[in-house]
Amino acid sequence: MGAFATILLLVLTNCFLPVLLLPSTGNSSSSSSGSACGLTTTTIRKPLIVNGVTSVAAGQWPWHASIWHRVTRSTHIYVCGGTLLSELYLLTSGHCVSKDGNALNERLVSVQLGSIRQNLLLNGFPVQNVPVAEIVVHRDFVPRTFQADLALLALGTKVMINEFVRPICLPNATSADDGEEDLVGRQAVAVGFGMTETGENSDVLRQLWMPLVDYLTCLESNREVFGMSLSSAVLCAGNTNGSTVCNGDSGGGLFTQEPTDGRWVIRGVTSFTAQRGWNDSSCSLSDYAAFVNVAHYGSWISYVMAHGDQEGFFNGTNQPMSVMRVQSVTSKPIKLELRTSEKYCKLYRRKGLIVTGTDGPSQIYLFKTQKSQGLAYYLTDDFAITTAGLAIDCLYGETVCQTVIGKRIRQAFIHPEYRGGRDFNVALLLMPPADEPLWCLTAEASGKIYFEGRQLKANTISADAATWTEFDLDFYLPTKRGGVVYNERRDIVGLMHNPAGDEVVMTNIPAVLDWIESIVWNNGSLYRVSS
Repeated sequence: MGAFATILLLVLTNCFLPVLLLPSTGNSSSSSSGSACGLTTTTIRKPLIVNGVTSVAAGQWPWHASIWHRVTRSTHIYVCGGTLLSELYLLTSGHCVSKDGNALNERLVSVQLGSIRQNLLLNGFPVQNVPVAEIVVHRDFVPRTFQADLALLALGTKVMINEFVRPICLPNATSADDGEEDLVGRQAVAVGFGMTETGENSDVLRQLWMPLVDYLTCLESNREVFGMSLSSAVLCAGNTNGSTVCNGDSGGGLFTQEPTDGRWVIRGVTSFTAQRGWNDSSCSLSDYAAFVNVAHYGSWISYVMAHGDQEGFFNGTNQPMSVMRVQSVTSKPIKLELRTSEKYCKLYRRKGLIVTGTDGPSQIYLFKTQKSQGLAYYLTDDFAITTAGLAIDCLYGETVCQTVIGKRIRQAFIHPEYRGGRDFNVALLLMPPADEPLWCLTAEASGKIYFEGRQLKANTISADAATWTEFDLDFYLPTKRGGVVYNERRDIVGLMHNPAGDEVVMTNIPAVLDWIESIVWNNGSLYRVSS
């Protein structure tokens, strides 16, 4: 078999066989990614016992996360580890969150933090279960060779930083290409769940200390496995004595502690090792393991965390680009420029401000003289969206609509082509600052759309126009005026025109998105009805 036949994807279960701890050596500079990064409130136990059960206390490794895939509507399985870098970003292996090199749908992935047990059902202090808003797999990731085996997960909500959940520090930005020489000989620790010396998954978090070795030692140990994979972008570590990272440890971090300030720094991300035998796909206990060199990809990590995507990193001028990288950029199709609303949506997702499946529907009930008028939804901290008919009714007369907590509409922007019918029935409300999560807008028609959790199937459409769609349903739908219709990502697709009992008609948001963007993000309209 070829060289790649023995390389093992570490994604199904995992293995940690503890070994005797050796004193930490070497000097490697690190910089904190935040004032609280890389610190723990729990004493790290040492030494460990060879082939013994490693006991990990809650809060001992507060940056370690477990990554779960949804396989059915109500079933999830554990697949990989990850490492928290900030309130909103998690680092893991590319092969943990991709298929055939393409990122998985973020709705299929969940993250658990603060737990020392492998159980997604745990959800209460100190455990935090967090949805994923976006998966960014490194553009150069190659599944067969594990090149650039790295991914960042943008979390759907900010995590609560405490003694049990805390980010680790990133390596110093100046050590991007010389990390291997600085780290060789140092002791590092990896943590994770899963396959142990018994061949079964571990229910509790385990830890393993291992020395970092140089490229030549790693290469000569198994040229068939490491011959085409080792570079400055890869770190090699292990004991080759029966203790190693194994199936399912992928994505977890390899950490070192700085002697100067005691902070922990992430040095590597578990990527691959050799398999045990021709008919045994579990990890080899006599080979080193390969880790993505985090310092080598430090600029990419920082860029994605700051901008929410990687396109600018490869297409821009923020970094020196080799001839090889320029060639790879020009050989790929150019991504179309994002709309203004999409750019802001990505920004809000990074900040954890967007509505998710767990914190919806996040609607504003509008009342006038103690009578409900309908619903609106925040798009930014100041602007909410609703129908034109509702906005006009809210502002007509001596009183103005307000929310249940007394927030009054400040201004209403009515679509200039609205004439009282179904066409262009949309308005924007200038409101006091939002307390509710924000909504994204879809720029394209959606195949699957929902109202209050119920799918509106395309074959039920009885009539439609450029700016509105009517549904002829075979069931009663208790609609609300201004009620939001959304797609699978929970982006707004439309707004209901009428209350329950009337025809089910919605405004098509993609058809009026240009006007919405001109008001909300450009402040360029004079179409206003004021109080």
